[in-house]
Amino acid sequence: MGSNLGDRQIFISYGIKRLSRIKDSGIGAFSGLYATEPVGVQDRTPFLNMVVKFHTSITVDALLDHLQRIEKDAGRTDAQRKKSRVLDMDILFFDDDIITREDLVVPHPEVHNRRFMLEPLAEIAGDLVHPVKKKKIKKLLEECPKTHWVKRL
Repeated sequence: MGSNLGDRQIFISYGIKRLSRIKDSGIGAFSGLYATEPVGVQDRTPFLNMVVKFHTSITVDALLDHLQRIEKDAGRTDAQRKKSRVLDMDILFFDDDIITREDLVVPHPEVHNRRFMLEPLAEIAGDLVHPVKKKKIKKLLEECPKTHWVKRL
């Protein structure tokens, strides 16, 4: 999850709080907080990013609905896609599932190219194997170009 508008830490905390309230689910672990250079966003305000390991018995579609509702309740609008945003919550992985649909691609299609995802992910799940790339997260991080800065806070 990430934020680069307003009180970024408050929005991240809000996202964690709301995640923890999803029925039949729970937070297993979460990474530290990272300040990161915006990627693919016009505004140059740094993001705060983190990764949450989440256990759930709900479907991926139900989880996606929850995440979109949390983003909207935090004040995110559809106009904030590819722009600065108060809260952005993505599903990076869902078990070993490989999903390719218009509304959802899992694993996240850019996770292997984005240090701001890989660094916090490696912190809590470095041995996780990417089901498409067939490599551990820590190996993907080693191979990821350092084109954008990422700093653990």
